[in-house]
Amino acid sequence: MINAVASSRILHALLALVLAAGVALAGEPSVDQVDGLLRRAETNLASVAASLNGRATPPTGSAGKLLARRLGQALEDLTPAKEMLEQIPAGSEGRDEAAARYTAAAEEYNRLRTILTGSSAPAPTESSEGTPLNYQQKDQLSGAAFNLREVEANAQQLTDKLEELRAVEDQLSINHRVVSDLLGVVANAQRKSGFTKDTLGQLPEGGQGVADVRQRLVNADAKVSIAAEYLNGLNTALQDLINPANYPEFDADYKRLRELSIMFARPEILQTNRPLAAETFAQAEAAKEECFRIARRYARLLQQQTDQGASLEGVGNGFLRKHAEFLAEAQAQKAVLPDEIRADLQQARRYAADAVAEQKPMWFTGGIPQTMGFAEERVALLMALDPASGSTMQAEYTATQSDLRKQADALRELIIRENTMPADRFEGPDRDKAVETAVSGWKVQQKDFKVLKVRIPAEEWARETKWTYSNGTWYFSDRSRLQVRLFIADHTNPELAIDRPINVWKDHQKNDSMIGVPLRSFEDELQPSDYILRAKVN
Repeated sequence: MINAVASSRILHALLALVLAAGVALAGEPSVDQVDGLLRRAETNLASVAASLNGRATPPTGSAGKLLARRLGQALEDLTPAKEMLEQIPAGSEGRDEAAARYTAAAEEYNRLRTILTGSSAPAPTESSEGTPLNYQQKDQLSGAAFNLREVEANAQQLTDKLEELRAVEDQLSINHRVVSDLLGVVANAQRKSGFTKDTLGQLPEGGQGVADVRQRLVNADAKVSIAAEYLNGLNTALQDLINPANYPEFDADYKRLRELSIMFARPEILQTNRPLAAETFAQAEAAKEECFRIARRYARLLQQQTDQGASLEGVGNGFLRKHAEFLAEAQAQKAVLPDEIRADLQQARRYAADAVAEQKPMWFTGGIPQTMGFAEERVALLMALDPASGSTMQAEYTATQSDLRKQADALRELIIRENTMPADRFEGPDRDKAVETAVSGWKVQQKDFKVLKVRIPAEEWARETKWTYSNGTWYFSDRSRLQVRLFIADHTNPELAIDRPINVWKDHQKNDSMIGVPLRSFEDELQPSDYILRAKVN
């Protein structure tokens, strides 16, 4: 026969099942029904806690069994409460509060059970009580206990890990993979718990040892449930945190940082393309701050080491390394540029003196402008690297240029007579359009003119891509340059033609549209090198 304790437990469980069945008949479980079960469980837990208050050791004998029975009654309310909660849709009114009450009650149950099942305390259900099991049933119970041990091991693993994770102040810094792995542990525990429940369902309610396994299972389930509640909430937050859809501007920011990295990856331009180097150096501080801004914006992705975060970290580190190398080379160039500029100016003065003395006008159209061109580029770069030193060298350059013009005037007629037409190398399919654009560009300077000849010395377009920071915004440009030289009839001297160089820019971001930009305006003073005898224009 089933003893009174077991009978009471069976009746109590049946009452819970009846309530659950009533819910099923009425539809989805309600929060009110869960709260009803939790109130009764909380009453029993409070009674047990009050009886244990202040005791050094748990009670034994009939007193201990009475408390164990009350604790078991609380458990029999917690079990259906948990099942109902799992059926109530997330977001339902009052569900979160009920879930919090269940978690607190389950934790209190675990605490009280630990006290009652201490080494000197009796087990809540003695294995000698109840109906003896036959051989097959004992084998089934053994199988249930085997699965239960895995559930308990998973439950303890989760409990230990939760203590560690909850201590983390910044919960969103917890790696999402760790949480995902722990949810895998939860899933395994729930699966093995299901196997255990199925087996226990085939055994008599009052069979020897059945109640103890069932109680241990509920205890482990409570731990797993507490862990699942916390981990699912954290996982939802972390998955939202790393969801690429929540970062619609990532691709654009990543592309900009990658291209800035490429822009600073060419320290050699400080010597080979000084105008571009000056522009690049002018963007250095803004580019570094842009790198930091992007890193701050996607700090969580970097912290979580998502695919996006890992790729961004790689390009960001690459940018910082190349940026530092570029600035180091810039500092080195800043130190040597003044001497190099003075050497250029001295060389140009020597060329000019020799040209005048030896009546060699071609030096004023060849070596002298080339050398002064080098000096001009170096001055512009130095102005970007060190404005104070650049201003000093600009003054020296201007003075030298003025002296050279005076010397050139001494050979003016001879220089003009010796000037020749440049080579015409460009044969691209868009030549006609480039020429048309150059002519249109010069019309802004001079309304009425006659083009005698066109020369394009370069064999191909020179492409340039860069980012420019202005007024708080980054602008990307991708364009190519081709210099077109228009030889225009001199309206004041019919024997002369004027060389008008026009830079034609092709914008690859605007369907390769073109614009012509004259190197000098119509009002600028012309030098002897700008003229050519009309008879040589062919």
